[in-house]
Amino acid sequence: MSDGHVYWDAARALERLGGDEGLFRDIVQLFLHEAPKHLAGLRQALAQRDKDSVERIAHTLKGELSYLGVSGAAHHASKLEDAGRNGDLECAVSILISLEKDVEGLLQNMHRALLERNSSLSPIQPSGAHSNG
Repeated sequence: MSDGHVYWDAARALERLGGDEGLFRDIVQLFLHEAPKHLAGLRQALAQRDKDSVERIAHTLKGELSYLGVSGAAHHASKLEDAGRNGDLECAVSILISLEKDVEGLLQNMHRALLERNSSLSPIQPSGAHSNG
């Protein structure tokens, strides 16, 4: 079981993106927007006993988490994907509880990382622009 304390190395994720701050921000904001929808979709699929949707949504979330370098949460998503594939929806419910805690912790870390990055970024002048001061 997860306690919701998810390790996410924002600096490493940025490094994996070639140091592109704009891309980093876009990807994090996209995940912040989409992850709650994925979790809601998983809850709905489990309530409807729709193993195919559980498998599909968990697979999508696993890919996103892996891309972001959150291996623990990606592992839970992988186990959930397997449970959906195997039709073991009772097991899937307990895995989803752990995954939800992981993702909630990750979302908090991401919000914090964006705030820290926004407060530490200085205005950037376009190339070739010169300050007259």
